Amino acid sequence: MEKMMDDTTFVMDGYTIDLDQLYRAMHSQSVLEGGIRVFHGNSNDVRAVKRLLHDLFDVPVRDRVHPMNNRIRKEAEIRMAALGWATKDPGRSARYELHRKL
Repeated sequence: MEKMMDDTTFVMDGYTIDLDQLYRAMHSQSVLEGGIRVFHGNSNDVRAVKRLLHDLFDVPVRDRVHPMNNRIRKEAEIRMAALGWATKDPGRSARYELHRKL
């Protein structure tokens, strides 16, 4: 069950996700590539989105991706794209282009 709180916050599976907080964490680990800000979640020196969800909002994660984390991560991804903040590369890539200026 998912509940919308506002455009940047939602509740899913009992976890309240603040997209602004998540985006800021992604932005802080991003790099500029050809004038585009990019978050590489699969880089060794970057906390992947699944880990950020755990660190920021205590969403469970294990060595293998937890199904609840998958659902919440996908919803966050969809909402950030709808807000125009970030777009994920297609497929299994953990690369996001960040569009929101901070």
